Amino acid sequence: MPIKFYSLIIFTGFFWFYCLYWAFKNQKKITIPVDFFIYGRQLPGWVFIIVATGIIFSGWIFFVHPSLIFMNGMPYSMTSLCVIGIPLLGIVFLKRQWMLSKKYGFVTPSEMMGVYFKSEFIRILIVIITLGFAIPFIAMQLSLGGMLISILSDDIIGAGSASFLIGGVIIFYLSISGIKSIVYIDTIQFLLVIFGVVSIGFITLDLVGGWDLLNESLSRISNIKKNLFNLKESYSSYLAIPGTIKLAEIVDKKMFYSGIWTSSMILTFVFALTGIQMSPNFLMLVFSSKEVKPFAAQQVWFSAFLIGLIFIFFTIIVGVGSNLLGANNIINESGNNISKILPSIIFPNEMESLVPHLINTIGEYSPLFFGILAICAIASVQSTSYFYLSSSAIVTRDIVKRFFLKNMNNEKQIFSSRILLGLFFIISLALSIQSLETILSVGIFSLSIACQMFVPLIAICYFPWLTKQGVGLGIVVGIITVLSTDIVGQTLFADFIKWNKWPLTIHSSVWGVLFNLIASISISFVTQDAKETNHRQKFHDFIDDYKSHSIMRKSLKPSAWIVTVTWIFFALGPGSIIGNDIFGKPGDIESWSFGIPSIWVWEIISWILGIILIWFLAVKMEMSTSPEKNIIAQTEDISSSSRG
Repeated sequence: MPIKFYSLIIFTGFFWFYCLYWAFKNQKKITIPVDFFIYGRQLPGWVFIIVATGIIFSGWIFFVHPSLIFMNGMPYSMTSLCVIGIPLLGIVFLKRQWMLSKKYGFVTPSEMMGVYFKSEFIRILIVIITLGFAIPFIAMQLSLGGMLISILSDDIIGAGSASFLIGGVIIFYLSISGIKSIVYIDTIQFLLVIFGVVSIGFITLDLVGGWDLLNESLSRISNIKKNLFNLKESYSSYLAIPGTIKLAEIVDKKMFYSGIWTSSMILTFVFALTGIQMSPNFLMLVFSSKEVKPFAAQQVWFSAFLIGLIFIFFTIIVGVGSNLLGANNIINESGNNISKILPSIIFPNEMESLVPHLINTIGEYSPLFFGILAICAIASVQSTSYFYLSSSAIVTRDIVKRFFLKNMNNEKQIFSSRILLGLFFIISLALSIQSLETILSVGIFSLSIACQMFVPLIAICYFPWLTKQGVGLGIVVGIITVLSTDIVGQTLFADFIKWNKWPLTIHSSVWGVLFNLIASISISFVTQDAKETNHRQKFHDFIDDYKSHSIMRKSLKPSAWIVTVTWIFFALGPGSIIGNDIFGKPGDIESWSFGIPSIWVWEIISWILGIILIWFLAVKMEMSTSPEKNIIAQTEDISSSSRG
């Protein structure tokens, strides 16, 4: 066996030993469900910052994002500005959710929605969204992890077996000590992920031959006359956004990455990625935070700045640079490749294997570095482990305890959660053994399901006139719309659906939310009830009483709207097309003002301005700062109170 295999086994073994050690060390400290699920609402600020960032970006930053840049070029790379879009939605929702959880003792978002709307139906719908998001998303992570270990071990360890090992370790340490194990494990995993992505970026740049040669080669690639994989788009579109909106019939619906990355596709796909943060699974982590203060630091410095720096530079280098290393046979045949160190089969059918193959390139030369990068990649897969725990908590409290075993004590709640952890793992593992193309499609579909939380969140945070009838029907309509505009519905109802997935190059998440909003607003207008409106208004009165009322904040509010809409229009919307050639023509390196493609410069400028925007909203507008008054909690766990 090659020495790199032993390096993989040794480093992985030590890493998993570390994970299990912290699980056993914290085992005796768990006594009540609030401790097991949300750290007794005492999660330290620095831990929340690191764990939240790791959960949001996780395997996406390591595997999927560079692979999609590799396939689609610089237009897709504009979705890197999700590092601004995701915290932008967080600024709108997270602080208010935390305040309500702290005040009323909500442990799960479905509890919160059920009490707010006085609706068991909405409570169940939130649970459906929880599982509709978490299980496919977890399955995607397991599938990526299995593929990784299979490639790094030269198929000595099968992908299915590797997925089982990764998931088994996660379930084991979660079952023993719940969120307390995540505190110690996810913090080190975050550091490993950052180190791994940056290292692979430098490795790719070195293999390409340096910065200048990378950009010179990009210019040549854009002049290739052949089309991009399955699209009626030439390689000239590799460095330019191909329009604002287009019909999707020219896309092969069987390929999950089959988006024409128009400005409408970029904008709506970024919105889809915010689904991770809007999901009930992530909101439970928000409830666990000791205070609001870390939210701003996470949004400005970790999401917008740190992850933005990695996305805009290192993942782009990995993505576009890999085309020059033999991974794209069309470029090889044109003579524009620099080497053939990567397998040519990666383009277009095995693009998700790009990063594992890059790690493999150093296996024979530096087994030590190879082993370190291997656990960095595994850490990125394990970073979403909290989704297992939060899903089991939500089902335990809002289904099992609410409808079947109403007198469950603390021990039984934790025991039920452990059983459900195993069940969700089995289901996710069974789903993960599908083809990677299928599982990636399902994983991205899960984001659209999570985005249907947008309407109930704006209701509970801002608009008390949205009724339970309207919001309940809206969620159902939204999920049906997502099914009919994404790959899952295309597969299930192919004979009835005449359009392609992502119609008009608009992602299914936005189609779902659009019809969700229409249904919610329409029904809410005709189902108003004064008594129920007064009940919901009490929650909004509480938020208004504790939010900032400073004169400066009020005076800046119009400016905040203007700069936010302007940034979205020019960074992600139709205005982004200006970036195609404002700093030089895509295929002419001599015209490039800064030595890199014009669209890349536009993206960097948008990123820098986006950081300023996030700081302005989170800190200056006080949308992610601590409330003006200390919140006195009615109870730490609403299920143990009279309202439970």
